Amino acid sequence: MSKILSRRTVLRGLGATVALPFLEAMQPRAARAAAAVKAPTRMGFLFMPNGVREDRWTPEGLGTDFKLSPILSPLEAHRKDITVLTGLGNRASLAGDGHYAKTANWLTGTPIAKTTGKDLHCGISVDQVLAKEKGYLTRFPSLELGTEPIMSGVDRNVNYTMLYGSHIAWRTPTSPIPAEINPRFVFDRLFREDAAQRQASAEENKSVLDLVLADAKSLRAKVGKEDQQRLDEYLESLRHIERRIDADIARVASGENLDPAAKEATARLDKRIAEAMTANPKDAGSRLRLDHTEHCRLMLDLMALSFQTDSTRTSTFMFGWAVSGKNFSFLPGVEGGHHQLSHHEGKADKLDAYEKINRWHIEQYSYLIDKLKSIKEGEGNLLDNSLILFGSSIRDGNKHDPRNLPLVLAGHGGGVKGGQHVVAAKDTPLCNLYTGMLNRAGVETPSFGDSSGILEV
Repeated sequence: MSKILSRRTVLRGLGATVALPFLEAMQPRAARAAAAVKAPTRMGFLFMPNGVREDRWTPEGLGTDFKLSPILSPLEAHRKDITVLTGLGNRASLAGDGHYAKTANWLTGTPIAKTTGKDLHCGISVDQVLAKEKGYLTRFPSLELGTEPIMSGVDRNVNYTMLYGSHIAWRTPTSPIPAEINPRFVFDRLFREDAAQRQASAEENKSVLDLVLADAKSLRAKVGKEDQQRLDEYLESLRHIERRIDADIARVASGENLDPAAKEATARLDKRIAEAMTANPKDAGSRLRLDHTEHCRLMLDLMALSFQTDSTRTSTFMFGWAVSGKNFSFLPGVEGGHHQLSHHEGKADKLDAYEKINRWHIEQYSYLIDKLKSIKEGEGNLLDNSLILFGSSIRDGNKHDPRNLPLVLAGHGGGVKGGQHVVAAKDTPLCNLYTGMLNRAGVETPSFGDSSGILEV
């Protein structure tokens, strides 16, 4: 091969841009002959609302000699890639009642201002510290994802604006970043040109991959066999996700795979979407109701793709907002909404259902880990170069306690060993973990939030 490709090489077509994964052709010849260029460390944060059934969460044993708990058992195949963390707390949220004062600052480690809507104030979240330091290297400084719309208004039970419960990413102490909940919009944001170009393009409704096909063929002819195979696998992965998104939109319209209540709601929604598209087409897609498991997995796939293509190096994902009432009756043995069941009052039937919901969330986390491990990068895989934190901002939904939070860290980014259960001293600040993660991601900092040191994992 006569030419070295720039790391920022993309595939282009009319109205579309597709970033590329790491290819050997992007490495200097000397580096190719010696050792692979070191991949960047990505950070992802997965937020689960409403806490956990605490007596079924904590593993038995310490260090590398531990047994996963019933809720964490879906991670058994990944035990060498995870670090279960016990003993960390967010003391900055102790003073606030309910969920809101504990959700907004989950990634900031700072107190929030009690307000019913005006004068929002929290802190800068850890993902945005990385975005500020490394975001200029990628197309997007960060990516915020979710499944439920932003909640506004005031919760009069605790006198907090519900906006606090809908955001975990904060660009500044007064600027929360909303999560995108529509997978089509996220896909287009990552792989299409800006809206003005898309509207001007006669090819707007064509597949993104079809739009860049000519450029892909041209690039393929310039790279070696291993890069050709990697490029083919990557483009096929994109095609698979694009087809799934289109299929889900079709399923919403037909009511397929939805329970009777959801079918009725979808019929109403279908009419509202048709009306909304006429009145305001830009907002119509945000009202799509997808199967919750597939919705989450599409978002997690998009997170993985954004890391794979180096479109961003940090992303957050909210399974639900702070007091999510998502109905989990689609799980065997569960009847009712998430928030309702988290207030279990010690009742056996509610505790069992609560545990099943917790376990479902861990299964989605395991799905993302599987995905990242399946993507080759350098001498290893994408998970080797990532740090993906899963957790909740309270310990138990019945107590609203922000101490000894349920947390699991997956990946080996920055040299994290994995395969251990780390038990920190009681009330160790959660921000000690964040400080360590930032340093491992290449952001040298002695402290973050209310940290008292650096937690080494």
